[in-house]
Amino acid sequence: MANRFDFLGHNKTENYFEGWYIKSTDKENDLSIALIPGVAHFSKDESFVQYNIVYKEQDFSGKITFRRDEFEIVGYPQNIVMPKFVFNEKGVKASLKNKSDHIMLDLDFGLFLPIEQSLYAPSIMGPLEYLNMPCSHDIISMKHRVTGTVVINGEKIEIEKGAGYIEKDRGSTFPDKYVWAHSNGFAENHDATLFLSVAKVDKGPFSKNGAIAIYHDGEREHRFASYSGSILKVAVNEDQSGYTVILTDLFKRLEVSVSLSNGRELIAPMNAGMDYPIKETVKSDITVDFSRRNGENSQLHSHNGAAELVNWS
Repeated sequence: MANRFDFLGHNKTENYFEGWYIKSTDKENDLSIALIPGVAHFSKDESFVQYNIVYKEQDFSGKITFRRDEFEIVGYPQNIVMPKFVFNEKGVKASLKNKSDHIMLDLDFGLFLPIEQSLYAPSIMGPLEYLNMPCSHDIISMKHRVTGTVVINGEKIEIEKGAGYIEKDRGSTFPDKYVWAHSNGFAENHDATLFLSVAKVDKGPFSKNGAIAIYHDGEREHRFASYSGSILKVAVNEDQSGYTVILTDLFKRLEVSVSLSNGRELIAPMNAGMDYPIKETVKSDITVDFSRRNGENSQLHSHNGAAELVNWS
């Protein structure tokens, strides 16, 4: 099976984006970090690193933009290289500076927890991986250990027991509307981790809401997906402050409730441009209720989730 980490846009020159989502949390330091390095080919070509950080109730977010030719793939396994930024499967080193912030990171990653792969489902996209979709999603690691240091505007933070997550997107546009959530910081089960995405899927003349989700209990992966017959229900709070997603199939049920407090602006690829503002929180309250027909039931809570709600009502 292909390495889901690898950059695939070598020969793409127009209407294309590709980027990674690197999440690290450290409950001991009350720190949540999201980094989004990538490239975009729209009205202008660019490479970039976006960051969204919450540290002890302080928020830091921004986007550092580079020329497209300043983005390089070096060696194999691949190293993603931009000015003062290096990212690979072993960790990330960066110095991100703009008018308001100077963020320095030196983080090491432990062993990745990948998702299950097969010929039918080589990625989380399932058989849709074989089609040229407007947006293709990959999960690189559901969970791994994170250690190292972060310096935020001169304050040094030592991370010894951090938890990480990495995913990836590529294509021509994000969906017109979607909800997304992730967490691996559950109080009741430190080994559990969650990924969830529900989106309006457009392919030619066809349009449909579809879902992909994985709840990993630390021992076993439990996958829900529209392509495997899961039934979907989405309910959004009237004030857009949160949402609940319910997914069921013949043998199991997953209910995820998300609070969207403390959202910060990020820029997403949509409508043929890399300029669509969305809100993301990296400090979201997430509740998971998972049950199986055999009677197994888990109820989990996290205060360190990440979540988005875009154009869904």
